[in-house]
Amino acid sequence: MKFKNYPSDNPKEELNAYISLYLREEIMLEGITRDLPRFSRLLKTAALSNAQTINFTKLASDVGCAPSTAIEHFRILEDTLVGFFVEPWGQSRKRKEIASAKFYLFDTGVCAALAGTQSIDRNSDLFGRAFEHFIAMEIRAALSYKRVSDQLTFWRTRDKREVDFVISNKLAVEVKASQKISKREASGLIAIQEEQKINHRCLVSFDPLARKEEGVRFLPWKQFLDELWQGVYF
Repeated sequence: MKFKNYPSDNPKEELNAYISLYLREEIMLEGITRDLPRFSRLLKTAALSNAQTINFTKLASDVGCAPSTAIEHFRILEDTLVGFFVEPWGQSRKRKEIASAKFYLFDTGVCAALAGTQSIDRNSDLFGRAFEHFIAMEIRAALSYKRVSDQLTFWRTRDKREVDFVISNKLAVEVKASQKISKREASGLIAIQEEQKINHRCLVSFDPLARKEEGVRFLPWKQFLDELWQGVYF
């Protein structure tokens, strides 16, 4: 698979124009919500919370609305295809999972524009979240394109075990933005195998060295995407 870039001469202007168009035509003109200013504030909060579990009570407090209103507005984002929830895996046998879902906007550039992000430091947590967001979009697109009906989920337990993406018993993926990866960072992928046998477990990163330890494949991100689109995992 070859990756192509389609640069824009005015990316910030185009992203801001899209956001304005979405609010004006999709939301206001369609009458989906009557509280456009509050919905606009929630859009920014959603961008700042991107790729994280959603606490609707806290989020509603930040925006200044009832939790039920926050939930309704997030459902509007989902219904208008501007974002999507990734639900907990829910198949742990030994460990108790958290119940909250994660939320992702549909595009990394739109997310950055909504959050007011001007630049992202390579070594920041924000870069890691943006990289995870990018991989999420690729996995979700591949599932749809290949007509795989299994739900995209994630695994996180009360004792801090975590895997970013799990597709049934077919594939578990942990995403790290590091350029050098150790076995310690695959602890979640190792632990999830104790809950249920997963056919493919991959730690995807910027580390150029592909290898396999304890059944976990450590893959450069481009190699993972090549295999994803070639149908290796489904």
